[in-house]
Amino acid sequence: MEQKDYRVRDSLPETPDSFYATVERSLYACRDEQKQRTWGIGRLPRKLLVPLVAALVLLVAGTAVAAGMWLRDNYSPTSYMETAKEKREEQGKTIPDVEQAIASAVPQSGDYRFVMLPEFKDAETLDAFRVQQGQPKFNEADWAWIKEIKPEVEEVLIDGRTLVFNIRLNTDHAKAFTWPDVEGQWVDALVDSITFRREGDSMAYPITEGGGGINPSMVTDQWATLYTDVILDQPSVNFPKEGRVELTVEIGIRDARVDDLAPIGNVAKLYYTFSFDVGAGTDAAPAVVNERKLTGSYVLTVDDWTDPDKPKYYNQRVSLDGVTLREEIHYRQTGVYVTYSVAAAPANWTEAMKTALLYPNREGKWHGLYIQYRIGPKGEWLPVGHENWGKFGENTVIVPIFPSEYEKAKAQGVTLRLTEYYGTALNGTPIAEDWTMDIPAGSFTMDLTVEGQEIGTFELPLP
Repeated sequence: MEQKDYRVRDSLPETPDSFYATVERSLYACRDEQKQRTWGIGRLPRKLLVPLVAALVLLVAGTAVAAGMWLRDNYSPTSYMETAKEKREEQGKTIPDVEQAIASAVPQSGDYRFVMLPEFKDAETLDAFRVQQGQPKFNEADWAWIKEIKPEVEEVLIDGRTLVFNIRLNTDHAKAFTWPDVEGQWVDALVDSITFRREGDSMAYPITEGGGGINPSMVTDQWATLYTDVILDQPSVNFPKEGRVELTVEIGIRDARVDDLAPIGNVAKLYYTFSFDVGAGTDAAPAVVNERKLTGSYVLTVDDWTDPDKPKYYNQRVSLDGVTLREEIHYRQTGVYVTYSVAAAPANWTEAMKTALLYPNREGKWHGLYIQYRIGPKGEWLPVGHENWGKFGENTVIVPIFPSEYEKAKAQGVTLRLTEYYGTALNGTPIAEDWTMDIPAGSFTMDLTVEGQEIGTFELPLP
């Protein structure tokens, strides 16, 4: 694949907040999966995030490969939708409850229109940047094929927390979305903005949190599939719970040789409207909130950015006596969502310590909280699912048990096990329980060896 440099210049047009939110969220979600990582990339100032996009391209590619190998063990609604329906059926990996939720959305295509780069308000600045990157000035004749693309909504999945949709871009130039074609064109597509209208309401409401892109595993000679996920349970979005909703998405068609993620690479914008039914997004049963008290003495590995000028990284043995977790459970068509947050802690506990206790540890290979589940008293401990985003100070997991399975699982009993991992060696050198390290300026690679400590097991109530 062609290598390219990502550079940021003061003269660039302003990049929307949604881009930086997507980058930060992706970095946050992925960094605990990397045994070797560059420290602190998830919390850098926004002006420093753009050079990290090249690394994200590799992470996204890895996600697409994993999607093709989808198993129930790493289930999430997003990973489910990242696998084409045909492949899900071929692999025998379909989940009836999730398929029912997808089918109930009944998506319908609406209007669409294209706007080419010369019509952008900042066209001259963007064209000048193209030249700075060694690309020719924009010539609409070279990109005329874009206006022949016919968008078509394929599948929509909504579960009350997450909205995921796949849009098929029908075009004879589909291969250009994965690799430079014979003319040397290499493009990508991302949703730059989304608005929705409720049925019978003319007012458009924005959705600002989302991520996605072209899924390389879902590109053929005739079409490329644009995957997008949106988080709905955020204060700024009052998404309907019933009826049909009309979504209008602004899709940026990027010249990947300029920049395939930031809008500065756009050569065209596609505005596409489609509608769907939100009925499957209601909970299968009322939510449940519990308090879980912790006890005992354990070691935390803390990533402390309280003072951004003097960040530090340390181990500390702490008592969990007096720590209470808030456990919020949502029973959705797409699985049982469990969110942990700290409801109470001793006065000497800092916010950094609370965050460290709950830091999502997806595979038990990094520091933080690793959560598993089992069905029955002698069942195998299995990994829970995770969504692609999270909030610092919270840990949300998805237990892949679905409404049609509640009765059987409840009869056997479902248990959650919480294991806290802490660092025992850094880059091969042992570190003590009272170890501290100042985080230097710049970046460095760290290889952390970890050890787990079970901090609690809780029975998961089912309706």
